[in-house]
Order: sequence, then structure tokens, then C-alpha cells
Amino acid sequence: MLFAQAFPLSLSIFWRMAIVLPVMLVGLFLYSFIGALMGFLIGFLFPALSLFATFLIMASSSVFPTLIGTRMGLQTKGMQARTKFWGLFLPAVIYGAVEGVSITLILGLMMAFSLVVISPDILQQNQFTNLASQYLDISWATPAVLGLIAVFLSVCSIRASLLVPITSASIGRDPDGLPYTPFRHFRASFGPLFALTIFSYVGMIILHAALIMLIVPTGIAQMLQADLAELGNMTTGAGPIRPIWSLIVLLIVYMLIGTWAFSLQCAGGVLGYLKLKEDASASHPAAPSGPEKQPTPADANSGPKLSQDDLRALRKSRQMGSL
Repeated sequence: MLFAQAFPLSLSIFWRMAIVLPVMLVGLFLYSFIGALMGFLIGFLFPALSLFATFLIMASSSVFPTLIGTRMGLQTKGMQARTKFWGLFLPAVIYGAVEGVSITLILGLMMAFSLVVISPDILQQNQFTNLASQYLDISWATPAVLGLIAVFLSVCSIRASLLVPITSASIGRDPDGLPYTPFRHFRASFGPLFALTIFSYVGMIILHAALIMLIVPTGIAQMLQADLAELGNMTTGAGPIRPIWSLIVLLIVYMLIGTWAFSLQCAGGVLGYLKLKEDASASHPAAPSGPEKQPTPADANSGPKLSQDDLRALRKSRQMGSL
């Protein structure tokens, strides 16, 4: 159900992200530039921290689009954010660091495993040509493909596990209404979100490939090749600087495809968040009102209380009546 519901919601997020995409790209560029500059300056005082600071900046910039997209998705559902936009920086750094470190460890383990498997055969080779002919054999293609698939699935698993916590961070509130707690509901709705994350990346690759297959048979490919040559002349100063609209349009199309893939992931995070919100509401319903108090005999016999003036007037009228 979540998988199917994510597609219409992703379109609602997509057109909003497409509108703010230029501003977001400029902001990410400035953020990365200032972060890299600060990392460079930190390197003068603490050289060991320079690489770490730069890594945090680059890793957090990859989480910002997801934070913005999930925030937009929750706002389309009528939920208002408790935090300002500046409050997204710390969650972006935290979750970006987790993703970056995890992916680095995964790639490192895969490379180490590959070296352990391949290195004994490398030591037995005397000529590079024999080595190349051996590893170009199709028998090595299957382990390499399986390794790439394992890395890809691991990356998707990390992103799917963090989607609901990232969604909570985007508005500063957990699904049960409590203030945002980092990494709470980690791996929530993991199955549907894992499938959705895989589909988003695979769909993005397929759309990119389909775009290339549409361009190559037509005359657009030759025009792009000429435009690329002109762009090379611009970079070397051999040609006048002017906008190359064909390359600009192609770049925009590629970016919009990537934006849709992120929007689909954001939609999944929003739906996983709302599911937890519904579960929390169902487990803690509003307290029913107590039974209506029945009047006691004393209450039934007692009338409205009279003021002192009313009591004096009542006694006076009784005295006049007795006369």
C-alpha cells in the first residue's frame, strides 16, 4: 500500500522541488564552497580535522534535498514545521555523516574482499597481458556484478532505514507528537521503503538510459557533440563565451529526473511517518468523557440560592400576608 501511495505524493513533492531547484542548487553550492573553505582554514591549525570537516560538509549536502522534500511532503498533508529552515543543518550533518561513513565502509570492505580474492592470482602472473586476458574472461564478470549489486543494495538499505528519522527531523517533531529525537524509528516501514528506494534509483538510471537512446538515433547527438567541442574551446579561451542551450536543456532534464527520484524517496518517508502517527493516535485515543453525574436528592430539593435582599423581601411579604 505504501509503495503504491508514494507515486501520487511524489508528483506533489516533485513540482514543488522543481520550483525551488535553482535556489536549492545555488544554496548547496555556497554551502559546499564555504564548508570547503572553512575546512581549508581549519587545516592550518588542525591538519587532521581538515579532511573530516570537508567530509561532513559534502556528506550533509547530500541529505539536504531529502530533508527539504520530506518537509514539503508533510506540509502538503497539513502539518506545520516546528523548526526553522536553519534547524535542518544539524540533522543534515548527522545523517549525512552516517550515510557517508556507512557507504565508505561498505566500499572499503568490498575492495578488501576483492583484493583478498584476486591478489594470489596476481602474484602468480609474470606478464600484464596474461593477467589482463585472465580477468577479462567472463568467469570474473559474475563476481564483479554480484559485488556491485551488494554495494547498491547496501546503500539502498541505509537510505531506507533513515527515511522516517529524516522526515521527523524535517519538521522537528516525532510521529507521536513529541519533540524530534535523532534516529528514533530507525528502519520503520523498512520493507516498502527499501523497495521504493531501489525502484527510485533503478528508475532514474533507466530514464537516463532511455534519454540517451532517444538522442543517439536522431541528429541531436551530432549537435551535442559539436556543442561539447565548442564548450571545450570556451574553457581554453579559443572560442567566445555564450550559452549553449542544447547542453543546458539536457542538463536540466537530467536534473529533473534525479529530482523525481529524490521526490519518490521523500514521499515514502512521509507515508512511513504518517503511518506511525496513525498508529500512535490509535494506541492513545482521546480519553472518553465520564458518565453524567446523577443529581442527588439533596440537589433535587435544593433550589437556587437567594441573596440577603431577596430573603428580607420574602420575610417582609410573609409578614404582610399574615396581617
